[in-house]
Amino acid sequence: MMKNPTYLFAAAEKEDFRKYLEEKSAAHCSIFIVLDENTEKYCKKKLLEDFPVLDNARQIMVKSGEKNKNFESCNKIWLKLITYHADRCSLLVNLGGGVITDLGGFAASSYKRGISFCNVPTTLLGMIDASIGGKTGLDYNGLKNIIGSFSFAEKTYIDPEFLRTLPERHIRSGCAELLKIALISDKRLWQDLKLRDIRDIIDRTDLIQEAVKLKDKIVQDDPLEKNVRKKLSFGHTIGHAVESSSLMNDKKPLLHGEAVAIGMVCEAWLSKKKKLLSGAELDEVIYKIFRLTLTRKFKADATGIMEFIRNDKKNSGQKINFTLLSSIGEAKTDNFIDEKLIADSLVFYNNLL
Repeated sequence: MMKNPTYLFAAAEKEDFRKYLEEKSAAHCSIFIVLDENTEKYCKKKLLEDFPVLDNARQIMVKSGEKNKNFESCNKIWLKLITYHADRCSLLVNLGGGVITDLGGFAASSYKRGISFCNVPTTLLGMIDASIGGKTGLDYNGLKNIIGSFSFAEKTYIDPEFLRTLPERHIRSGCAELLKIALISDKRLWQDLKLRDIRDIIDRTDLIQEAVKLKDKIVQDDPLEKNVRKKLSFGHTIGHAVESSSLMNDKKPLLHGEAVAIGMVCEAWLSKKKKLLSGAELDEVIYKIFRLTLTRKFKADATGIMEFIRNDKKNSGQKINFTLLSSIGEAKTDNFIDEKLIADSLVFYNNLL
């Protein structure tokens, strides 16, 4: 039986999270904080000031970046837990972006067949996507999230103040997932985002709360991604392949949100080719994606990217499975697209640059 996750927002529910941590400490549960060099430098101080009960928590440092979301980093967490005799009452606090919450969640879910963990996301992408929904995992052999589990954090504590520590590029990366949740599920939110500039996002806590609510509703309806949760994959079939290719070949790889933004452009074009999306809607989607998220050029190599797409975990019977847009605010799952048309979508994207 899966635990029902709880999402707490700093503005109203800080005290609830403090009590949760204090109860864990009072029950003599060992508490560990998983963090990287960035969250150690920019976020740890605030976390400890807000929640002094964590002063005695042991810290587990891993290296930042998608390239380090691997077994080596996970092994480091396991070894620390073993070294300090962590038992099944222990708690892992994951302080960071999507890499940390994916990695820490997977380490916790598999250590001694599962210990409790909570997430404190520090990036926009982490707050509205990675830490929401119980997906944990690792990259392996160049493939995104190919090893993982469904395991829900007991609590996810969202404090938008952490966003002020981020460079603009990371805010824009997170905006890709914000645009995605609107495109697949809420036309009203999309219309709101159309009016927004990157400078608005940090100060709009209500947008973050709305995105969390929308994703959580989808997850609660389909926690194991058997049907409706597949909608969340819009932009990710091509996006994950683009990200994997960039990680393997670029000195400065694309961020996750940047790759997903490219994937959304391609998959919106596929939606039009399949007569699901109108030309006017396609133009609107592309304009906003480029305006809010895509700030660097990336030439997509169709040959290399197709190899990653063939290994996408959503595929079925050797057929490549997509979620496409049926209109702005609505998505259609289980669309099987032939490789020639997928390659054409990458050509379409490249021609926009």
